[in-house]
Amino acid sequence: MIFAQNNRILLADGTANEPKKYDLDLKISDLSTAEIEAVKKAVLEKEVEFKSDRIQMSSEESIFRTDFELLDVAEGFFIYREHKSRAYLYTAYSQKMKRNYQGILVLDISNNGTKFTTQAYYAYQFRGDKFIRNISDMNNNFLSEIAIFSEPPTPKYTQKNVRIIEFSPNGISKLGFVEIYSERANKQKTPKSLDKNKSAKKIFIPPTIRAVKLFADKKLSGNPIFLLKEFKQINDVWKSESQSSLASLQPDKTEYIEIVKPIFPKGIGEK
Repeated sequence: MIFAQNNRILLADGTANEPKKYDLDLKISDLSTAEIEAVKKAVLEKEVEFKSDRIQMSSEESIFRTDFELLDVAEGFFIYREHKSRAYLYTAYSQKMKRNYQGILVLDISNNGTKFTTQAYYAYQFRGDKFIRNISDMNNNFLSEIAIFSEPPTPKYTQKNVRIIEFSPNGISKLGFVEIYSERANKQKTPKSLDKNKSAKKIFIPPTIRAVKLFADKKLSGNPIFLLKEFKQINDVWKSESQSSLASLQPDKTEYIEIVKPIFPKGIGEK
C-alpha cells in the first residue's frame, strides 16, 4: 500500500479498475507449482458446508465450474511479528452444498519452499471476492491486515467493496467494509416532439458512476482514523467532489467459518 504524508495509508482506490500491485508485491505468477498444489490440497481436503439459509445462486456464482481457483495472494506478517507468511484468496465448489464458496488460507513456507504448514484457514459464502492486498500494520500491533476487494452480485447496479480483516487469537477480527465504487443506471426520459410528422430524438442519460478513495491515518497507538475522498465520473473522467472527510467503516456481516484457527506465539522469538 502507499504511504503518504503524516502516516496516511491509501487502503483502496475505487477509481482504479483493480487494486494496484507494486513491484515487490507477490503475484500468482511468482508461485511455484508445488505451492499452488499445496494451497489446493489444503482447501479441498476438508469439505465445507454452511448451516445458514442461502439465497438463490447468482449468475456470477454459477459461472464458476471447476473445483478450485486461486484468485490472489499476498505476503505479510499475518501471524508472526518476525516471520512473513502468505495469504491466498480462492473460490471452490462444495459437493455437499452443490454450490461455490470462497475463503482465505494462510500458509507458512519452510525448508527452501518444500514444506507448507497451514497457519489459518477461513471459508465463507460466495461474495464475488476477487483480490486481496497486504496492509502494513495500520493499528500499530506489529501485524499485517488484509484488504479484500469484491464485486458482489447485485441485480440492480454495479458495486465494488473493500473489507478489512486481521487474524487474531480469537479468530478473524473484522474491521468493517466500505463501498468504493457504484454504477447505477438512470431512468431514460420518453422523447417528445411537437411535430407529429417528425420522430423525437432520444437523448441518452448515462449512468451515475461514483467512487471513493479510502485512507487510514495512523496514530501513535490504537486504531487509525479513516478518511474518504469522493469522486464522480463525468465523460469518462474522474472529478473530485470533496476533500478528505472522516468516515466510519460499515459492519462486516460476513460469516467466516473457522477451519484452522491461527495459533499466535506467546512472545517475541517464539513460533
